[in-house]
Amino acid sequence: MNAQTSPVTESTVVLAMDYGQFCLDGGLGDIDNELELLEHAQAKQPSAGDGTMVVVLCPHQNNFEMRVDVQVFGRRPAADRSEWQQVSEDRLEVDGSGMLSLSSPTTEPVTVAVPPGQYVVQVSGRGFVNYGWPGSTTPGDVWRLRLWPDDGSVLEPAQLWEMPGYGIPENIPPSTDGAGGSATDGS
Repeated sequence: MNAQTSPVTESTVVLAMDYGQFCLDGGLGDIDNELELLEHAQAKQPSAGDGTMVVVLCPHQNNFEMRVDVQVFGRRPAADRSEWQQVSEDRLEVDGSGMLSLSSPTTEPVTVAVPPGQYVVQVSGRGFVNYGWPGSTTPGDVWRLRLWPDDGSVLEPAQLWEMPGYGIPENIPPSTDGAGGSATDGS
């Protein structure tokens, strides 16, 4: 790959993560799409995005003091996937306000200044103790977001944490029960 690059900008935020998920929004996302993205993330773990938002599944049910380091690079940084338990990549656009919002159900969002543009975002997490209830509301897992300009290259495949004695949870196919129905259902 290319030589080691340093981040153009770097900051750290603390997000209160609940319900085993968090969302990244560059200012263009539609909150009404979050549930659909969650279904897609559950069907093909650990994340799903639509270019304006990314929903990420966390092995832990919650972490009310989840540290997230946010790094912006001028190009794809050197790979270090072996240092992380979960890694995924998606595309995300940050609008002219230059604010990236991180949110989770029932908790207050946090924002990070990120230059406007179209990015590849790599989401990495480590420090997991269990799938589901981690035994505490502050289990100590940490996350990192690395963003770099989207050059159209192929995204790297997801890496999921294999919990000792358990493995990896199965993907959950999207609901097809027709509840709520749509105008195209039926005949």
